[in-house]
Amino acid sequence: MLRPARVAVLAALAAAAPFAASAQEPYTPTGFAATFSYGGGGELGLSEGEDKGGAGISEIEATLGYDLEALNLRPEVGLVLGLDPDTNFALRPGVRWISPQVPIQVRLALDMSNARDRSMEWRWLLLGVATELRFTGVLGLFAEVDTGAPLSSEAGVPLLIRGGATFRF
Repeated sequence: MLRPARVAVLAALAAAAPFAASAQEPYTPTGFAATFSYGGGGELGLSEGEDKGGAGISEIEATLGYDLEALNLRPEVGLVLGLDPDTNFALRPGVRWISPQVPIQVRLALDMSNARDRSMEWRWLLLGVATELRFTGVLGLFAEVDTGAPLSSEAGVPLLIRGGATFRF
């Protein structure tokens, strides 16, 4: 009678072995990445009358993208809540190139905003350079500097500094 008990225990251990091994495997992200950041800076060269509320910029940005590792690219879409010069919203579709050798990223994005009490219109073509410190395969912190060109005669040249976190899932 001891033999059937041993066989049952061995069968239970063998059945549990694949689950124990899979629990120990490292987490592999799906390719999706999200960022959350706070940025501030200024809008240079505004024409007189367009600088109502000042030329300062303060904003919170959240992006969602997908890492194309073979190309070192991440197409992404950002949603922005502008806090200064007035409360506004912006949409930022773009692409980010991520260097495989060093922690440097280059971002190119379009900015459509309703800042300064205007309707939604293209405001800037943004070019940014970032560096990221990755703690795990899921979490990293980054700092970024953005500048660019105005796409509207009513917009100035942006100069933004931002910091935030990247989450890969």
